[in-house]
Amino acid sequence: MRLQEYQAKSILRKAGIPLPASTLATNAVQVKRIAAEIGYPVVLKAQTLEPGRGHAGGVRIIQNEHEIENVSNNIFKLVLNQHPIQYVLVEKAFSFLKEYYLAIISDLDAGTPVFRLSDAGGATYLEPDSFSNTLVVDQALDINAGLKDFQIRGLMTRLGIDPSLWRQLQMIAHKAYEVYRQLDATLVEINSLVVTQQNQLFALDAKINVDGQSLFRQESLYDSFDPSYFGWVERQALKFDVDYHGFPGQIGCMVNGLGLAYLTIDQLISYNMMPAAMIDIHGGATSTSIASSLEMLLMNPKVKVIIINIFGGMTRCDETAKGLLDTLGEGLPKKPIYIRLAGTNDDSGLELLQRNENLTFFGTTDALVNAAVSWLRGEEE
Repeated sequence: MRLQEYQAKSILRKAGIPLPASTLATNAVQVKRIAAEIGYPVVLKAQTLEPGRGHAGGVRIIQNEHEIENVSNNIFKLVLNQHPIQYVLVEKAFSFLKEYYLAIISDLDAGTPVFRLSDAGGATYLEPDSFSNTLVVDQALDINAGLKDFQIRGLMTRLGIDPSLWRQLQMIAHKAYEVYRQLDATLVEINSLVVTQQNQLFALDAKINVDGQSLFRQESLYDSFDPSYFGWVERQALKFDVDYHGFPGQIGCMVNGLGLAYLTIDQLISYNMMPAAMIDIHGGATSTSIASSLEMLLMNPKVKVIIINIFGGMTRCDETAKGLLDTLGEGLPKKPIYIRLAGTNDDSGLELLQRNENLTFFGTTDALVNAAVSWLRGEEE
């Protein structure tokens, strides 16, 4: 889950990181009023998660009120990758002497956070052609110990940062790490972190990505993500708290728990097959989330056949059956559905499902997967 720039800046400002004065606007009239309140010059920044807003004219420095209305109207007319600009951040503009890059990043391969500093901030950090003469230094962090002063000083020394800036930069780094931990973030990035003529550090741009799996304990962020940047499937998965993963195959899978997910995928791989989609409904799933999960598989054009592999514990089999039947009665595309249903209330669940003649039942994962693969290969022949 990626936050918009204005959302990331609001979080960093509350954490105590210095940023320029800024206010969000939804139309050109608001832009002009806010600019007068902040004082010229200002920078107008289109709010979008799409790349290339600068090249498209979405970031403009305005020196006076005579040009601001026309420029802001043009920014609001921009459409980047089918996403129209709905918000413009009006921010105080000022000159600076130097740019740095600072970030806390999740290294998924190493399984640790990484503190990163670079003497190439701003566009230089993002442009490979201008990156050859810059220095980027990383410090892997112990998640239990956190970010220490000596680690920050070590990176600042390697970059040759003026010691007069060390205290400010240490504070900003610690605050960024606090945000990273508190929000279950995978990225907290300040690019660029600038040095003003008064030898002060300010964060001019910010980016925060949050682990979508943590949203159940980040309720304050539910209203922060922009649903227009998610497809229908992703929005449904977030709404009903299920995990959806796409793959390059043709078999749709619904399971409860990672163990069954891995087992089902391993069985498919043994037949040289891959799923098209894997949905983990988790333990204790409701009939509503189960119905939505089946709808996602039925509506997926890549899915030709469906495997449902449920071992009922907290997920009751009768609740699973009710969810499946709710969706099967909605007139959605018909596809072969193979089911293994065992565990809590499996007798009543199977009794409900056997009323539907389009379902086929199996007692083991191996038989379940073999049947789906055989059907698919028969169709291909």
